[in-house]
Amino acid sequence: MADIPDLTDPRYLEEIGWFLYYEKYRRDQFGGSYEAERVAYSRLLLAEVADHLGRDVSWVEGKTVVSLGCGCTGDLAAFPAAVKIAIDPLLYAYQQLGMLVRAETGSRTVYLSLGAENLPLLDDFADLVICRNALDHMPDPAVALKEIWRVLNQDGALFVSVDIGGEPTPDEPTVFSVESLRALLREHFDVVSLADHHPPHSAGRLHSVRAVARKKPGARQRLDKHAILRAYEERLPPSVGSAAAGGVDGGGKP
Repeated sequence: MADIPDLTDPRYLEEIGWFLYYEKYRRDQFGGSYEAERVAYSRLLLAEVADHLGRDVSWVEGKTVVSLGCGCTGDLAAFPAAVKIAIDPLLYAYQQLGMLVRAETGSRTVYLSLGAENLPLLDDFADLVICRNALDHMPDPAVALKEIWRVLNQDGALFVSVDIGGEPTPDEPTVFSVESLRALLREHFDVVSLADHHPPHSAGRLHSVRAVARKKPGARQRLDKHAILRAYEERLPPSVGSAAAGGVDGGGKP
């Protein structure tokens, strides 16, 4: 069962408290309910991602999209994707607080309450990974980027939006410069574009950047099918092995 984080830890209190504070006091840009506002922000994110990819928003139709560090903002609510997966270590807490946002279009969003360091997704799974205002919230973003490289397919794209400068905080422990972000991305990706000097996501940061990256080809760990079969056959009793060699399934498997 998923755990409720220790909210005496400033790292978690800052994250969850910000959304609760925003819901109560600062929901004034679009009007309506908090959920309606989050869906409106999702539409803006969809348009922004599509623009940086040089695509129409309809490009995501039929695609598999993963959002890392989604918070309770309903990042993917307006995305018309076939598969939508939102990942954040605090999602279980947001669910208990009644703050998750339902999908407006596309498939239902699958929420995974866990970190980005060990994604429960297969290789080459995603067409698009979105990491919006999340890398600087991670203690070791290099680990997350390696996982993103693994789950992103060869023709897929990574969209990153991250703050630059400032000082480390409990919930934003990693401070980036434009140069350090570019260098980190280049370990596993080719940086297609990087747009600087956007307004910061968080107070105390200088500005933010938007980057689009494509995965570099790289070696993967591959299982040897024949070696596994040989190892299994060596464990079979001689009579079973003889029966199998003669075309009879002596192992009792269908």
